[in-house]
This record gives sequence, structure tokens and C-alpha cells, in this order.
Amino acid sequence: MPSIALEHLDNYNDPVKLASSQVSTVAIIGGGASGAIALDSLLKESPSAFSKITLFERRKVLGGVWALDRTTIRTPNKIVKSGLTNLDTDPQLTNPFHSTSSTEKFIITSKNQQERFEETPSYSGIKTNIIEKMMTYSDTNKWDVPGVTNPDDRKYVDGLIVQKYIDSYISRNVSNDKVQLLTNSTIEDIERIPSPNKEIPYKFRLTVRSNLNEEQDIWYQEDFDAVVVATGHYHVPFIPAVKGLNELQEQFPEVIQHAKFYRDPQPYKDETVVVVGSRASGADLTKFIADTAKIVYQSIRNLENTKKLSKKPNLHTKPIITEYQILPNNEGFKVLFEDGSELVNPDRVIYATGYAFSFPYLNRLTNNGIVKDGRIIPQLYQHTFLVNDPLISFVGVPIDGVSFRVFEYQAITVSRYFSGKIALPSRSEQVDWISKRLDEKGITRAYHTIGVVDALSYMHGLVKIGEIQQEKLNQGRQYPVLTEEDIATYRAAGELLRKFWDER
Repeated sequence: MPSIALEHLDNYNDPVKLASSQVSTVAIIGGGASGAIALDSLLKESPSAFSKITLFERRKVLGGVWALDRTTIRTPNKIVKSGLTNLDTDPQLTNPFHSTSSTEKFIITSKNQQERFEETPSYSGIKTNIIEKMMTYSDTNKWDVPGVTNPDDRKYVDGLIVQKYIDSYISRNVSNDKVQLLTNSTIEDIERIPSPNKEIPYKFRLTVRSNLNEEQDIWYQEDFDAVVVATGHYHVPFIPAVKGLNELQEQFPEVIQHAKFYRDPQPYKDETVVVVGSRASGADLTKFIADTAKIVYQSIRNLENTKKLSKKPNLHTKPIITEYQILPNNEGFKVLFEDGSELVNPDRVIYATGYAFSFPYLNRLTNNGIVKDGRIIPQLYQHTFLVNDPLISFVGVPIDGVSFRVFEYQAITVSRYFSGKIALPSRSEQVDWISKRLDEKGITRAYHTIGVVDALSYMHGLVKIGEIQQEKLNQGRQYPVLTEEDIATYRAAGELLRKFWDER
């Protein structure tokens, strides 16, 4: 990667600091929870900190994963195949500005036909599983639930309440002269270009694709000093490699589904369904589908350590699936489980096995190196700053954290860095942090997981990075106060919620 526009870059062991005037324009990619808090945090910096902040959202609505697509969508089995990574499933589009010598500012092309995974994984009945105080931002820490005043009745709310909350949080800042909100705008490429400012070696050129009409897209480019990637990680479905699964997807494409495309239990009425996975979506889908299905089998990796998940008589647990076998004479297929049991011709097999990190607009810039095996982003210090170019920073990568509150700590730290208030630790220290994380967690989901145990220490780590001089304390958004008691309350509420689901 080219060198970064930083002070004191000659020494790998020096702090990584921006000039206070270096970042004037910022692009935020994503209009969900992390994009909302990134925008607000940047705006709360000193009045002279930034001249323009543009938030790009590729959908027509704000709210990120909490926006509900009510239309039934089929899993694209010809694309979302067993064992594929993000580079296979979600490749970068060709940049039309690279194939023309025209100096036109806009290029019109036929509408893109490549799958872009714009639909959200939200479904009817989805509710928050984190208490209100931790699932909201610190300055607006109540859900807008009309007619509900009892705190116990608003701890966990419907997903559309969250979508409305995010929309409102972003919309309150749209009238600010610095802010530009662009929906229906997909970032397809980010490149470094020389900067006209001699003090800044380069800027970032973003290539944007927008819907022109039913048959055409319109592309244009815009330059920025810094970029906040706030797109989360619930877009590109991941289905693990299982023997015989690719053949099954080819011959019986309607059988295999991914949880992202589940909307409600009605399509599974009187069917035999296998749900693979036991995390939040796997647990939800298993119990919802059991309301209408004939029988539901939930395949759980650590079955021996899992107690009975539900009292529903038509719900049964199974260990992991080891193989699929196509039966001769067009008799269908069978599913083989680790314990030697078999299931012949279930109507559906739904994989609630998570998502691959994917940022196709960064593939060319990083030589396809931003994501490792779809599972981790190995060059992110504190899950936030690209070691070789922290002018591209991320908000929203941590998984299973104290949700919006973790994003808030990230966003404050990024805004303080972009405004030149703070320096990051030396690149050698950042690399050491990444190496230790890799040694401890490996290339697994656990790498970016910030659960109850780690949440407080992780956020305190961001506060330490973001410490500023006393005279600047009144400038910008402040870190919210989070205590051991808060975490204990969060943990206790989670245990009660799990008990409720177990008894459902």
C-alpha cells in the first residue's frame, strides 16, 4: 500500500497523527446504526473541524439492517454457494470511468444485473435482544414507542422501532449546512488520487452508482479527504462447506435457503424444515417456523452442551450435518448428521450461519486484501482504524457487542482522530495488537466479537486512545459513562431473555 499522509511517518514507532487541517471533507458509507452515530459525532466536533460530510446509503430508506423488506426473496443458490468467500460471492463491479477517455462527469449504463445483496435480513417478529439503555445512543436513550411508559415493556422492541429511531437520528442532522444525505447511492470503487493541496499527498475518489430508471444506472465520482465505512456485516450470506451441498444446490435449488431471506413462517406451513445454526437468527427462525411447520430440526454444532431449546413438541435438535447425498432414480436426497442419523427429503434446509464481511469497493484499492476468508478484517486496529491508512476508518465492525454503545465509542474516537485532536499509537503498536488478537482468536468469528466479558475493557481502550487535552474537553461529543453495574444489568437482562425463549 502507498504511504499515508501522516506526520512523523519516518519512524514506524512514532505516534500516527494527522495535521489538524488535513481532513475537511468526509464520506460516510452506510445509513444504518453505525453511519448515524458517525455522522452525529463528526458534526459535534468544533465548528471549523469539517466543511462537508456526505452520507451515502444505497437503499431508498435509512435504518440499515432494521429496515424490513416485506417481499419474499429467494436465496440466489447459483451465487451463494457452499464454502465460497466474499470475493467469489460479491465481486467488485467494473468501473466505467476506467474504460473511457471521456471527460464527462456522468456515465449512463444499462442497469446492473449482478447480485448486490441490498435486501436486509430483517423479518416479521424480529425484536431487539439488548436492553433499551445499551441499544440506544447515550444522548437519545429511549425508544419512541407510543403509549408505552413502563420501562419493562420497552426493554425489547420490534425491529421497525429501531429503524425509525435510526432514521430520526440521521434526519435531525440533515438540515445542517455541512451535511449531504444521498440515498439510492451505492459506492462501487474507492481510489487514491493526487491532492491539489500540497500539504496533503492524496485524496479519495469515490465512484458512485445510482438508479436512473428501471433500465439504466447513472455513475459519477466525488472526492473526499477521509472515509468512514459504516456498512456493518449482515449483507453477504455465508453457507459453510459441507460434502455434497453444492450438488444439492444445483439439483434442488429451492431446498437450500439462507436465513437472510426468511421473512415469516407462513411459507413453511406443514413442511419438514431443518434450521442450521443456534445463534440469534437460528433460534428465532427455529421457533417461529415451528408455529406453522409439520416438524423442525435444529442442527447445532455443540449439541452436547446445549439444553433443550423449546417445549414445542414438533421441534427437535440434531448435531451438525456431515454430508448430503443425492438419491438414485430421482428419489431426492438425504441429510446425514454427525450422530449417524439421517433425514430423507426435508422440504427446506435453512442456513442461519452468518455473513461474510464484504467491502467490494475496497477490493481494487487493497488488492483484495481487506478481508481474510470473509471472516475478519485483519488490518484493523481496535476493529476501527486501517493500520496502513487510518483515513479510511470503520465503525460497526464489532460483533455481539453492546451494540449501538460500542459504535458510539468508535465514532467518537474516529471523529477526534479526523479532527486532529488525537494521535493513534505507533504502527508497530497497532500491529502488535492485531498479532495478539490473531494469536488469541484466530481467523474466526471470535476475532471481531466483543461480548459482555470484553465490552467494558474494549470501550475503555477506545477512551484511552481518544484522550484529549483539558482545554479541548468541551469540544465535540463526549464518551458516555459505562460502569460495571451497567454491564451487570445488561448481562442479567440477557439471561432472563434467554430463559424466556427457552420456555417459549
